[in-house]
Amino acid sequence: MSHAKPHPKFMEAMRKLKLMSEEERLSEENKELFEQAMKYAPLDIQPALIAIQKKYEQTYH
Repeated sequence: MSHAKPHPKFMEAMRKLKLMSEEERLSEENKELFEQAMKYAPLDIQPALIAIQKKYEQTYH
């Protein structure tokens, strides 16, 4: 597990995404916010975000 403090942009994106339903998180409108979370995510969290991204791609594309 990473001991470094998560990047502020990651924390901001996750705060917003946490308040949404799964459908809202995976929506096209929130794609940019989700990508921000992925870009700044700690390495130990990235696999979970990648799995969510794959689910999005299967659901909406």
